[in-house]
Amino acid sequence: QKQWWRERPVAPATFFGFPDVTKHGLRGGSLYVEQMDSVTLAVLADKCVKEKIVDPEIWEKFCWRAQQISPRMHEPDLCYVFRAFARADWVDQNFLTTYLGRLNRRLHAMHLPDVAVLLEAFANPRFRQSDYLQKTLVHLALLLQHRDDAKASDLARCCAALRALRPLPRALSGEVLEALELLAEALLLRDLSDLGLSRAILVIDSYVAWGLLNHEKEGKSNASADLCWALVRDLKGGLRAHGRERPNDLATLALALSAGGLDHEDLWSELVMNLEFEAHRLSGSAVCMAALGAAKAGRCSGKLYEVLVRRLAEEQGKLTPLDCSRAVGGFLRGPAAVAEAAVTRGPVAERMLELGLAKFSPEELVGGLDGMARARGGVWGVEALAGGLLEALHPRLAELSPAQLAVVAKSLGYLRPETREVLCSILDSAQAAIVAALAEELLGPSPRHLAMLCQGIAAQPRELLPNAGERLQALLPPLAELLAAKPSPVTASTVLASLLRCPASAERTAVLDACAQRLAARAHELTASSLVSLCSALARLANTGWTPPELLLRQVSEMLDMKRYDLNPGVLWRASEALAALGAGPLRLEERDQRRTPPAE
Repeated sequence: QKQWWRERPVAPATFFGFPDVTKHGLRGGSLYVEQMDSVTLAVLADKCVKEKIVDPEIWEKFCWRAQQISPRMHEPDLCYVFRAFARADWVDQNFLTTYLGRLNRRLHAMHLPDVAVLLEAFANPRFRQSDYLQKTLVHLALLLQHRDDAKASDLARCCAALRALRPLPRALSGEVLEALELLAEALLLRDLSDLGLSRAILVIDSYVAWGLLNHEKEGKSNASADLCWALVRDLKGGLRAHGRERPNDLATLALALSAGGLDHEDLWSELVMNLEFEAHRLSGSAVCMAALGAAKAGRCSGKLYEVLVRRLAEEQGKLTPLDCSRAVGGFLRGPAAVAEAAVTRGPVAERMLELGLAKFSPEELVGGLDGMARARGGVWGVEALAGGLLEALHPRLAELSPAQLAVVAKSLGYLRPETREVLCSILDSAQAAIVAALAEELLGPSPRHLAMLCQGIAAQPRELLPNAGERLQALLPPLAELLAAKPSPVTASTVLASLLRCPASAERTAVLDACAQRLAARAHELTASSLVSLCSALARLANTGWTPPELLLRQVSEMLDMKRYDLNPGVLWRASEALAALGAGPLRLEERDQRRTPPAE
């Protein structure tokens, strides 16, 4: 027989002294919202977000209480409550008007941690007002310029929050880029080892996403690149332990490293090994990101492809249109068997048909088409799938940005539409949009995008696009301005090779001379395969009446001699013959470099 003093007391489940919101659907009763202060309301609202509680009764009461106590609220509680409602996507016009006004009133008193929370709330476009966002970005810049007491973790939170704001209008994008530059300068003065691997990966991803690792123009601040390289070096050796806790971060890192050109040999080796270990725990989205990142960097091994394809099939029902677009770009770069197993005959194509191409955004359609253009020869079903993507994309050309139109134009050099009218309409739209954007100095297109447009025009056969020469001739004035901005050697090499079909003229000669001058100064940055392609392009251009300068030929010859072992066997002889035809003298060829004759049948 139990004694009363031995009986276990029965108490209701509480949190922060109030009835537990996670049990409200089961127990019912009052939440005593009218007694909550700002701190309690912020904590309970955030708990509902983390527990994915979407009960309208709870959020209506929270919304009522938040508006009632808003005149007495200050930072940081004000920011945390606003962020909780933004993450829950609970839109109430009265709440939104009240809190935006209160936030604007208290903005001058906010410190950097408060600004970071507010920027995280603005990740929801429905809570983001352009005027208030601009004021927040200006206040962030002032804090970074006139105060130096921020912690590295708070600076990293701001970087990650700015990543979630893309895309933005032109004026706001400029403010974000300036803020990121200031954040990079501040982070370089702190101990980056305090960030932790997860935040370091998010910081790298933010700078890559906003294009601050762009190598097209010289004279820019190097703080962003220096910060990313410092973080990359600090990541080495810690991916194994971090991958066990957060395997999806490995996929984010792979995509950021490849998109930003952060080619760290040791880190990539460690990353690929850990992706192979943790592939069975990746989400469907992370699988697609890992495949695209590793494939773009040329680091995807056969084993990694195998485990990613297996996991992709398990996560097929959870793939989004963006995941399908990334998977196309990643797996089609691999061997034909992998491409067919994952895409054309596998879960990606089935999921795309299940979702319907009408649900794909223009960005996702462009990404899928770009991935199709990079498929290896002989992959079954690429033409049919690319035709479907192009059919869905063509009526929506007006929605594409100039940069996206440039990607489509380049892709059509490999995947040509059935009718000439479709090709001409796409090239006309791309040419008009890119030239206009470059003339207005918009942030979207870069010199690389104009080079991609030229490449797409030059790749078309004469019978399908007989006026390719006239199109390239019309692009010579913007090309001259592009080269004056000193673009990357890859862009200069692309422009030079595409002008083969352009009629000879003084403007064409001036552009080719500018390309040659740029390449002679930075030929050491080109890969060995790019140098071989450049030699072939120079030899073909010499037949049209243009003479390459001796300095460029000498630089290319020296670089090829140093990088010969980066090439596959039986390739270097092509560059040797091209240089000999140009009068630069043949390269010294070893036995592995000679032309390979096919075996007799």
